[in-house]
Amino acid sequence: MSTNHTLLAPRLLLALSLAAPLVALADTANPPANLADWQCTGQCGSSGVDGDIGLSPLGNAAYGYVTTHGSMAFGTSPLALPANSRGNGTENNGSVFVSSSFQAAAGSQLNVQFNYISTDGKNYDDYGWARLLNASDNSLVAWLFTAQSNNSGSGKIVPGDVVTKAEFDPDDTIVDFDKFSFNTRNASNPVDWSLLGYSNGACWKENAEGCGFTGWLQSSVTIAAAGSYKLEIGVVNWGDSAYDSGLAFDYSGLTPAPLPVPEPGALVLMLSGLAGLGFMAARRRDGGR
Repeated sequence: MSTNHTLLAPRLLLALSLAAPLVALADTANPPANLADWQCTGQCGSSGVDGDIGLSPLGNAAYGYVTTHGSMAFGTSPLALPANSRGNGTENNGSVFVSSSFQAAAGSQLNVQFNYISTDGKNYDDYGWARLLNASDNSLVAWLFTAQSNNSGSGKIVPGDVVTKAEFDPDDTIVDFDKFSFNTRNASNPVDWSLLGYSNGACWKENAEGCGFTGWLQSSVTIAAAGSYKLEIGVVNWGDSAYDSGLAFDYSGLTPAPLPVPEPGALVLMLSGLAGLGFMAARRRDGGR
């Protein structure tokens, strides 16, 4: 199943609040906005403005998150890493948040905002990800976002080292993904996000880069075929359980597929028909002369 991806600068979109259950929506194709309907393994939830991490550009009163702080070890939990992830046995602990299934029409677009936050780096390259899954078998439909902490502080965030660029973007539709980097902090000016727990206000090494956050980035995916889907959001503490990381997210639901533009010939026929109707109406007003 093919999809088209774009990674864009943040922009305002129709808001769906993550802070409280929503009333019934007219468009039942939207992913569940009430996070109580999502399945969490590890540490997940919703938050308002918290230190350096403000609300997303969507204008919602809260955002969802996953964090490695206080989460379970991968070796003893039911967490399942993405099949294309690094997956070499050094993932220590993490969290995964999966939506309940939702229906999407062919050509509809899912827009999600992400903000990756980390205090780690230097051979302990934590990472986060987001994927669109087929609800029937949890198979991968499309990557929406990946992010990785690293030693340089540049924040190899899209696609990071979680997947290759070819795996993340097989149609090569993402432009200039290398331009995105951390809002870098260090031990003397650490990132402030209480959901990092004991790691909040810390950095993996004194006066070393690698701690920070990406800021809000929008990822969009156009769904090629009508079907039932899920969103999966995850974060990994890689190599050890120290110096935590997290991924915040917010979304606006699905944008319907655009209406087809008439072919030029069909447009001419339609305009001719309208002109004919106008002529007939004029004749009736003139008594049929």
